[in-house]
Amino acid sequence: MLDENLPTFYLRPSSDNIKHHASVLLSQYGSDPAPAYSLRHPDPSSPGSKNRYAVALYDSFNPEILYGEVLLIPEWTQPSLSQEEIRRNGGVPPPPQPILPSSFVIQLYNPDQQILVQQGVSRWSATPKWVFEMPQQSFRQPSVSSIDRTQSDPTASETTPKLRFKWKKDGKLSKDYVCSLSGKNTNPDGSKRKNHEPDITLAIFKHLREITMYEPNLSRVEMEDPKGLEVVMLLSAIVIREVYNGHIRESFNVSDAPRRSSGELPPRKSSSDRTHRQRHDIPPSQTTPQLPSQRPPLPVQTPISRPPPTDPRSQWEIDAETARLKKQVEREERERRRAEHAETKRVKRMLEDEERKARQKQLEIDRETERLKREFEREQRHAQTNPKPPLPSRPNVGLQPGFAGFNYPQPPVQRPHSARPVQAARPYLQAPGNIASSSAFFSGPSSSARPPDGRRPAKSSFFSRLGHPQSSGPGLTRKQSAVF
Repeated sequence: MLDENLPTFYLRPSSDNIKHHASVLLSQYGSDPAPAYSLRHPDPSSPGSKNRYAVALYDSFNPEILYGEVLLIPEWTQPSLSQEEIRRNGGVPPPPQPILPSSFVIQLYNPDQQILVQQGVSRWSATPKWVFEMPQQSFRQPSVSSIDRTQSDPTASETTPKLRFKWKKDGKLSKDYVCSLSGKNTNPDGSKRKNHEPDITLAIFKHLREITMYEPNLSRVEMEDPKGLEVVMLLSAIVIREVYNGHIRESFNVSDAPRRSSGELPPRKSSSDRTHRQRHDIPPSQTTPQLPSQRPPLPVQTPISRPPPTDPRSQWEIDAETARLKKQVEREERERRRAEHAETKRVKRMLEDEERKARQKQLEIDRETERLKREFEREQRHAQTNPKPPLPSRPNVGLQPGFAGFNYPQPPVQRPHSARPVQAARPYLQAPGNIASSSAFFSGPSSSARPPDGRRPAKSSFFSRLGHPQSSGPGLTRKQSAVF
């Protein structure tokens, strides 16, 4: 600070914690710095702020009041036609680089006027300087005449006298800039060789951080709009600090060039890669040969609306991105075809292996069938040449009744007989004539012997022993009751 009594403006970060905003604080007569102006830059992430510089000065207490603004669009280098550079840049011409402009325009409002600031070099010290002019009369004179109202503003009239101001570096090794009012020419003929008044220092930009106004010298400036002069000096000092003393790519928000093919994004995995990975994850018994599926259709993407390119750098970025995406799509297409071809060969090889195994298994089955067939024919021929003797028949031996497959004794044949008189009651189970009949089952060992004549005795059943009237011979007699 040169003098605490002089009005001094400080450039500080904004209190709203927005990176691209700043505050201009004013201190005078030893007071604490208080907000005087609000400095705003466009959002660097917005598409409209690319490849350009813009700054606006607003009122600190009423953000709707705009005092002035600056829009600076740089010029660009022409694209190189060297094939070596194009080859080193991945087949795309190198990006155009911004060229620092030699002038810029400050737009003031209420009254509206444009102040052209031109860059130059001092004749003696060869230090850079920035020169601008402002009209002495900025407002219309009050008049009730309708003719005066139809006339243009004094700021747009060429007949309005103007004052010449300049920002000049204080020295080659210094970082301070001095704003001064050029002295008037006192020559009667208007030549600039002699009789030139000295310059009047109006402000000093100390270390590109604070601007101190020489208030006593400001009263010597003969112009109607001192507020406009203050705004012009503030905006021009800020542009000199950020554009001409800063990094040009950061000042104009120039994005980095897209990466070449070596740094491109990795390709997307195709469906064949996922199928191959799934086949290796599951056991082999569950895998079935499948042909590679066709590539699914890509979803239709709606084009993103963006402003048309207004500078060669934006057009180059669009062309470079288009070429990069085209190469990436071609590479992905080649890799997809290569993967599908490898998957087709793998499936074909697997099918051939299964067919070969099936043929080997069928060949083994045919060999075993032929062997069994020959063995059967050999056994059949052996059986025909060497027949087996017939087996002896089993004797038909009668066994106990009540078992399956036993031969029961045949009942005696009933012969016709004459009627006999009813006999008296005999004891129970007593055969007539008291002659006991024998059977093949209850008879002793002697009963099975045949008579000498060789005839087989007639078999009698058990019921014939009950003394049936038609039976002959002795039988069982029925016992008589002692009571009845």
